[in-house]
Amino acid sequence: MIREDSSRVNEHKLEQMVSVCGLDAVLESCAPVAIALSGGTDSSVLMASARRLGIRAIAISVDTGLAPPGELAAARELADRLGIPHITIPLDMLAIPVVRENRPDRCYVCKRAMMEAIVREAERRGYRTVVDGTHADDRPGVRPGIRALRELGIRSPFAECGMGKADIETLATDLGVAVRPPSACLATRIPTDETITRESLALVGTAEALIAQEIPGTIRVRCSGRRATIEADPAYHGRLEDLIDAVKDLGFSEVVIACGGYREGGADS
Repeated sequence: MIREDSSRVNEHKLEQMVSVCGLDAVLESCAPVAIALSGGTDSSVLMASARRLGIRAIAISVDTGLAPPGELAAARELADRLGIPHITIPLDMLAIPVVRENRPDRCYVCKRAMMEAIVREAERRGYRTVVDGTHADDRPGVRPGIRALRELGIRSPFAECGMGKADIETLATDLGVAVRPPSACLATRIPTDETITRESLALVGTAEALIAQEIPGTIRVRCSGRRATIEADPAYHGRLEDLIDAVKDLGFSEVVIACGGYREGGADS
């Protein structure tokens, strides 16, 4: 009996997985496709899946000034590695009053502005469909920006074929895409109706990057004025205590550790 080598076996398993969930069919129906690329795991796996299929694709990112440090660089690096053209659109989100003033509908307004910019760029370059990494586990109640996607006709292949976060992470491993901790724009660290400033965004981003050098997993630094609340895996709270002075030295007057760890939903949850 002739055995398939491990690479062919893995390729066959990957083909079976995406065939069963219908991802290939959805992506092929979108081609040529423009991928809204954030640099996170979901949109990165979507881009790698399009590359594996060989469909014509470009990746478009929006530099809003709200992304955690390193996300745009990760997006650019992966697109270059896969050989997919990558465009970055600058968009000053703090010039939009609803976003700057951090009103309750900030997330929707922000997502709408981002996706409108991506759609315009995609159409200008001759790509008829924009896709994003929203998946079956994403809930509109937690992610109000999903409404903007539907209004603009943006398709979400993972959600359409019923793939959730665990499925995407499995596919990421098979495709050689790094699985990054869940991320969200830095504005989610600041309570609703508290004005967002470039200084507060920089402060939060720097604090999270500092902590991430020492502690794995999802980290959030919620910021109200000069008071910071750190959310991280409780298993690492001992190590986190040793970092409090370093976080204070960044410019916070008070730093506390949230007992329950990371909470999805932003600074108001």
